[in-house]
Amino acid sequence: MSVIQEIRAKLDLVQYISQSGVALRKAGRNFKACCPFHNEKTPSFYVFPDSQTWHCFGACSTGGDIFSYVQRRENVDFAEALRILAEKAGVQLQARTPEQQEHEARLEKLRSLLAEAARFYHQRLLNAPDAAEARAYVARRGLQEATLTQFQIGYAPDSWNAILDRLKQIGYTEQEMLEAGLLTRHEESERLYDRFRDRLMIPICDERGRVIGFGARALKPEAQPKYLNSPQTPLFDKSATLFGLHLARRSIRESETAVIVEGYMDAIQAHQHGFTNVVAQMGTALTQAQLKTLSQYARRLILALDADEAGARATLRGLEAVRQAASVARVFVDPSGALRESSRLNLELQVITPPQGKDPDDLIREDPQAWRDLLANAQSVADYVINAAVASLPANATLAEREQVARELLPLLMATENNLQQQANVQQLAYKLRLGSGKALLEWAAQHQRLKRLDRPAPAEESRASAEPGAPSAPIVVLTHGEALQEYCLAALLQYPSLLADLQRIFRQLVREDAELESLLQPLCSADFTRPDLRAIFETFVRARAQYQEEWLSYLEANLPADLLPTLERLLLARLEAYEQRLRQASQTDPRALSKDVASLREAASLHSDEARHRAALPHHALSLRIVRLRRECTELGYLIQEADQAHLLTYLERNKLFLRAIRILQEAAHISYAKQSVSL
Repeated sequence: MSVIQEIRAKLDLVQYISQSGVALRKAGRNFKACCPFHNEKTPSFYVFPDSQTWHCFGACSTGGDIFSYVQRRENVDFAEALRILAEKAGVQLQARTPEQQEHEARLEKLRSLLAEAARFYHQRLLNAPDAAEARAYVARRGLQEATLTQFQIGYAPDSWNAILDRLKQIGYTEQEMLEAGLLTRHEESERLYDRFRDRLMIPICDERGRVIGFGARALKPEAQPKYLNSPQTPLFDKSATLFGLHLARRSIRESETAVIVEGYMDAIQAHQHGFTNVVAQMGTALTQAQLKTLSQYARRLILALDADEAGARATLRGLEAVRQAASVARVFVDPSGALRESSRLNLELQVITPPQGKDPDDLIREDPQAWRDLLANAQSVADYVINAAVASLPANATLAEREQVARELLPLLMATENNLQQQANVQQLAYKLRLGSGKALLEWAAQHQRLKRLDRPAPAEESRASAEPGAPSAPIVVLTHGEALQEYCLAALLQYPSLLADLQRIFRQLVREDAELESLLQPLCSADFTRPDLRAIFETFVRARAQYQEEWLSYLEANLPADLLPTLERLLLARLEAYEQRLRQASQTDPRALSKDVASLREAASLHSDEARHRAALPHHALSLRIVRLRRECTELGYLIQEADQAHLLTYLERNKLFLRAIRILQEAAHISYAKQSVSL
């Protein structure tokens, strides 16, 4: 995880702004207050928890994320804002080594590759004739079109080389595809072929929504295995991944509760029916890494497991993971039977068991209220594991079999700081297993705990054993379509800095044509970049071009935080054609995209110099970037219109009209820009 990612994960924008002295009040799903950056009596400053962004719809007419808030609040540059927030979050800033930079570039390439694969599979499901069976399957499962889009569900053709050929066409190598987990090597012939064939493809994403792997569901009854996951890769580790977390984070944070199901379809169906705090585990038991991730958002975990012996054993493994994850602190079962930890983790763990023969997918589809009732009546862990384990025994279980069950459960039931609860748990177990009063079990458990403490290494030793010195951080680059626009514009400016003046002239001309829209049509600025690293590089680049004391690139390198230098280097060396190709592909599938004539223009421009070609393309992409920003702000304004009282509704509606007018002007300018450049070429 990069420094910027780590800071954003640890600091909540709503909480940070509140702590800075702004009196936020709930306004529907969002928060509002009088703007801290200008005097006003009517609140126009809004904070959006879902996107972790803020915006002033009043005199400031600006917004951003936690980094831009600190920059404006403290009147500092990005480097100082980064230092302030790192100190607040307890994150150490340090320069990356060349090895780490190389590792980041490698992971970035794999992420881009997997994103392309996900788009390919998704389009196949929606449009390909050979995906008819897959479309019928999702229809039988009751999945709506919006759900297919939200989860990017797709279809892998029944072919040995469909994804192999597709990704080769756009510049990826076989080795990169193999490393990303999309190909398999034949043991004898060494030939590479598609790993996923004739399967429903479910992208697996990290916390930020970046595709890192796939879960592939067989469509034919005879196909095995039923589910085929991506293998372990530099990006995908199933033991550290929770399916759907990128979509569930907001709901989990608000409710402080995460519901954990076993299968992809369980989680997908839950989200479709509005149960948006549901995630799926990527194996048979929770792991330490998964629990640590969830502990950042939730205080209560509800496991939805089968009411059988396998489910009970999976729960026990999950609880052992909780205890191991909190090795420095103490984990205990409180008097209500909930698992808690006294310092590092603060998790209450409960269990629900759907009716026999039903999984969450079936139950939610057939009776959503029954699912709500299950959640409302979740069992304590102690009750669940005792009942499930006892139910697994035959009616005539021998004494040895019953004692074996007791030995498996006692370590968990004794993990409490309350002696009375220890005795109650053990007495309940002894009663259910017909083992007397429980006194002998208590003595055995106490002896077991003493021996385990003697065998356990000291926390410092555990930390040293589990540490991975020099392990590189994950990259901050995420090549969504919007960020591809941002990266292209910034990379083009860095590689051809003289284009900045030409670009800003185009924006200033738009303002002269409609002065009322000056704040919306101002020259390209940092607010057009949503990623903090790109925003900081752009701001410093503009300052570098405006000063004459030293060479602009030297100024840029000297004034950027060390953590951003790898990103700067990558953009300076980036192949701009790769970005253009990505944006061109998006224009073919996104009906709202503006780049319908990119292909013909690029073909004409290819006969000219690189600078001429990008001088032709950059204005269009920069104008498109502004359109993306205004659409995003228009969406945020739409939330306020829905929640506005009569006194403010007219103001918001007028503001919305300005946004729509500016977007229309930008759309026309983008098309005209391309047409003019095409003629000149």
